[in-house]
Amino acid sequence: MRWERFLFWDKINRIYGRRDYLTRNRARHLYAMNLVIFFVSIAACLVYIRQGLRVGFLIFGISALISIALMFFNKLETAVKTILYLSLVALTFGLFFGMQNGNIYFSMATILVLFLHFSDIKRTILVSAYTGILMSYRLYLYSENGEISSAFVFDTIFKFILFCTIAIITVRVLNSHNKEKEIFIREIHHRVKNNLQILSGFAILQRDSGGLRETGRINDFSDRILMLSRVHDAIYKMETDYEVDLNAILREIVNLSSRVGSKERIRLITGETTSPLNIEISVPFAMIAYELLNNAILHGSFESDDIPILVELKFTEGKYVFSVSGPGPAIETDSVWSDPKTTGFTLVCVMTKQLKGNFRIESEKQGIRAVVEFSNQVEFATFLG
Repeated sequence: MRWERFLFWDKINRIYGRRDYLTRNRARHLYAMNLVIFFVSIAACLVYIRQGLRVGFLIFGISALISIALMFFNKLETAVKTILYLSLVALTFGLFFGMQNGNIYFSMATILVLFLHFSDIKRTILVSAYTGILMSYRLYLYSENGEISSAFVFDTIFKFILFCTIAIITVRVLNSHNKEKEIFIREIHHRVKNNLQILSGFAILQRDSGGLRETGRINDFSDRILMLSRVHDAIYKMETDYEVDLNAILREIVNLSSRVGSKERIRLITGETTSPLNIEISVPFAMIAYELLNNAILHGSFESDDIPILVELKFTEGKYVFSVSGPGPAIETDSVWSDPKTTGFTLVCVMTKQLKGNFRIESEKQGIRAVVEFSNQVEFATFLG
């Protein structure tokens, strides 16, 4: 949309689009807030320009502009600190050097809300105390000049204390609810992992008591369950319950697959940064990666030890590109994967459709390369858009 391009929303999405869920939405909230602060501050300065310079709004607007510039340079934490602490500077200068008939009390409440959203409780309490001191000083001056009554002074101070208390308690309650939810979700993943490991153990017991003809199928079944267990274990260890790092999933799968082949032959290539993706995508992606890597290990040609199995994940042109390449016989027609007959390739095709991606196999000089492309996280549903 034109207004998004005018406000540089696409630039913010490009810079923070591949960050984790919480950071990505924190950046969006901060950018939206900075835009509002900047335009409101400019409007306040222009409306009352004949009555004098509104120092507080001017500093507030400049701080929002500096914060936006820092965000464009991928300095999110510095941008947060800039707008928070310069807003306190704007409040202080506005109190002493700005228009004396302006409504500074609402500005204090606004700054308190900013700290509640972008900072922690301890800093918010200190800011509440500081703004309370400024408010008391302003009210004292008005009272000495006879502009307001003592009842108004005490009412304002008591209501400000009440507002600060209610706001801080509300945020603490919401944070505790979120923390309980995160603990509950992590416990679910932990129990799912344990249950899958138990199922894998049952399969191994069945294999040991059965005939040789079913051993291979039971092994495949057990390994797939164990792979899903590793995925849930990786999710359990993540800092956020909304997304999972695909690089961490791949490392778990490589470690698991190396049981049936030499780990030295497997070369994992990933980006320097994390590759966060919606947590719902982790299981189909892990199944695809496991099947392709297992196929390269079990059915590849190992006449030359110099040819490794390359497992690569990269992000390019708004898409994730995952590939597994290794020595093996070339595939002449597309019918092998377009109309799969084996369980492994059937799973790959089904999971690729679930990712709304594309799957293909390319023949190379030294073997074959299986490639899966799927859309990046921005195109999947997230909690805040």
